[in-house]
Amino acid sequence: MRAKEFIVANEATLKYPAEIRQIIDEMLPLRACKQLTVDYYNRKLIADIRRQGYLLAKDLYEKNNAMQTDEPAQFQMNADEIPVDIAASVREELFDVIKDDKTFGYLYFLLGNLRNSLRPSSPIDCVPDEQGIVDALKMSRDDYPKADLSEYLDDDINFAQYQDLTEAGITDETKLLDWFNNAYRIYDEMRLVKSNPIAAVKVFLEDSSYESQAAKDLTGRFICEIISRTAQDDKRLGRIEEELDRHLPDESSLPDTGSSKFHLQQKKGRKTDFVRVMNVLLEMGFIVDSDGGKATKSEFFQALGKLLNENFKDYQNLLSTTKGASVSDQKALTKVFEDMLAKQKEIISK
Repeated sequence: MRAKEFIVANEATLKYPAEIRQIIDEMLPLRACKQLTVDYYNRKLIADIRRQGYLLAKDLYEKNNAMQTDEPAQFQMNADEIPVDIAASVREELFDVIKDDKTFGYLYFLLGNLRNSLRPSSPIDCVPDEQGIVDALKMSRDDYPKADLSEYLDDDINFAQYQDLTEAGITDETKLLDWFNNAYRIYDEMRLVKSNPIAAVKVFLEDSSYESQAAKDLTGRFICEIISRTAQDDKRLGRIEEELDRHLPDESSLPDTGSSKFHLQQKKGRKTDFVRVMNVLLEMGFIVDSDGGKATKSEFFQALGKLLNENFKDYQNLLSTTKGASVSDQKALTKVFEDMLAKQKEIISK
């Protein structure tokens, strides 16, 4: 669970929600850099440890100990530093907030090392995985706002959206940067209530930052694309995608009628069986995208829709029905594949 989502889900039980929220917000743009994380940690989170060090040095100096020949500088709090009396408790709570958020790997290392020094009998593995942090940041997509448009464009999903926006006539870099920052802000706010898809979509619908209805629709489609491409294993986000899709105009996902002479046979069950077969081929890696990578289901079924003059927007629902049938009626799930095997044997025997 992302740290921001943990805070929302557990805010009622947190002892220091305001301090924790502030730390997380301030840390968001620093997570990819170990040194920036260390600097923040030393400046913000260890007033009690610094004061303890000062008192020890002062005591040694007053006792004329050879280890401390110079009088230590007077202890002073840093601006906006967590107070001495709660610093240790805030660190403990912060550890619980970030422990499952891999984007905070460097902070987890610092807090984990301190915890290990206090509890040597039960050490935790907190060595940071640098590539893991980078990968987690890409997947979390909460590294916003950005100050330069180019920071968004080193990403396939963002770059494809950038092309769509420029083709739609939005070419000013400042407006494009604002568009991406705004889209990711809305997506992030939706995820904070992702256990309730209706509430999450309400966040989108009630946001008043859009310049036009067209801009709002573009943002909604973009959010659906992000979920489809990056969060296929998160069922709660999948529900948000389905719910959001119901509130968006159909034109962008309907096939281009008349562009193909082929049609799916209009016979009961044909569409479901076809989706089952295509889904298996996709899962087996028979179909790839233009770069040779794994093809996404949303794009694949949209392309099939154009080929067959069919609307496959409901492919997820059809596959969900398939999963249900596999429990109560295994034959309903496998029949189309058995029919295909029989047909192949018939072809071979001719």
